[in-house]
Amino acid sequence: QKKKLEEVMGLQIVKKIKYLGIWLTARYSTIKEDNHLKLVSEIKKDLEKWGKLQLSILGIATIKMNILLFLFQNTPIKLEKKFFKELNKITTKFIWLGK
Repeated sequence: QKKKLEEVMGLQIVKKIKYLGIWLTARYSTIKEDNHLKLVSEIKKDLEKWGKLQLSILGIATIKMNILLFLFQNTPIKLEKKFFKELNKITTKFIWLGK
């Protein structure tokens, strides 16, 4: 049935697509996994690289907002406090240069 629908519509049916940097899925339950959970590990890697640079407070604030703001504004899910505590811990460590 899927193949027939793809032929009739001229479209490929996929489990998820990436649109404007956000993974969209047919299942609401996987939006968090595909976007937010992967984001934490990506942020850790990025902050590790950026931590080696000499950044001003303004530079640090700019980086932090560029990472987080878009994704949180554009995904329709509620996140637990645990998720935000982890992000706060990561960004605070970066801002204070691991002190």
